[in-house]
Amino acid sequence: MGDDIYVAVNQDVRESKSTLSWALKTLQVNKIFLLHVHLPFSLTTSSSGLTQGEIDAIQDSELKTSYRSLYKYRDICIKNRVKEEDVDISVISRYDVGEGIVELIYENNIKKLVMGAAADPHYSRGMGITSRKAEYVLQHAPQSCNMWFICKGKLIETREGSFDLGNPSESFSEFSTSGEKPSKGRRRDEDETESPKEQQPGWIPGNEEAAKKVRIRKEPVNVKSKSNGSEADSSSSPCLPPHEYMCPITLEIMGDPHVAADGFTYEAETFREYLRTTGGKKKSPKTGEPLENHKLIPNHTLRIVIREWLEKHPNYSRD
Repeated sequence: MGDDIYVAVNQDVRESKSTLSWALKTLQVNKIFLLHVHLPFSLTTSSSGLTQGEIDAIQDSELKTSYRSLYKYRDICIKNRVKEEDVDISVISRYDVGEGIVELIYENNIKKLVMGAAADPHYSRGMGITSRKAEYVLQHAPQSCNMWFICKGKLIETREGSFDLGNPSESFSEFSTSGEKPSKGRRRDEDETESPKEQQPGWIPGNEEAAKKVRIRKEPVNVKSKSNGSEADSSSSPCLPPHEYMCPITLEIMGDPHVAADGFTYEAETFREYLRTTGGKKKSPKTGEPLENHKLIPNHTLRIVIREWLEKHPNYSRD
């Protein structure tokens, strides 16, 4: 019997493919989780000179690009004889990749993690970890997590887990938030090395919708009033959940959100019913464009923040 293996993956499939392949070929896999940290753009209409519609279009494009990459990683797993239902995705939005990975380790009680030690072009015989995010994870992840660090498909360093944890929640609270943000319109390079001059191509733009929502944990989400366009705190509007929490088909708050091939999130059973009632036509309910497939990926991040929103608004009715 294999184990649940988590693999940190980049948006650029060429960068993380060798790391994922190493895990699939070397470890006994029961279920594999693709760990993905989204670095959000810090774009505003005033700083960028763009309209809100243009900013939304950029974010939507990045969301779709990110999920296309995740579908490719999933296909790699399936080709390596992992059942489709045994491939899952865990996504979080943070301004620092290392911090995001560590937070996911704590949240999911991850025991086995595989990630890159450096960008593949930096590989050399006898090398050590040079990626700053990998160094951060090595230093801050709970001791119960076994970790393998890979570069160009080769094992660079390992850390065996132990169970002398103390209070992991207290340890994590010391560094779970970061005040540092990237300059507006840019993101911190995901594959930074120890030398600041050796910066690699930017990491994943990812699930921008999930990026906005996951920050509910740290700060309130403002929504626009439909009547006059003014901003109102969602916590003071128990009957008006953020529109991102609503299924595009039913316009009702979602309980089981899944991402379809068009990059949009739907209530899973509603999406399946839509396909059944349309005779299986592969068209997006949101755009009307052809769908590449009918497959759905669980949107765990959105499910969590919807649950948190409902807990904060007990008077909200789904009816």
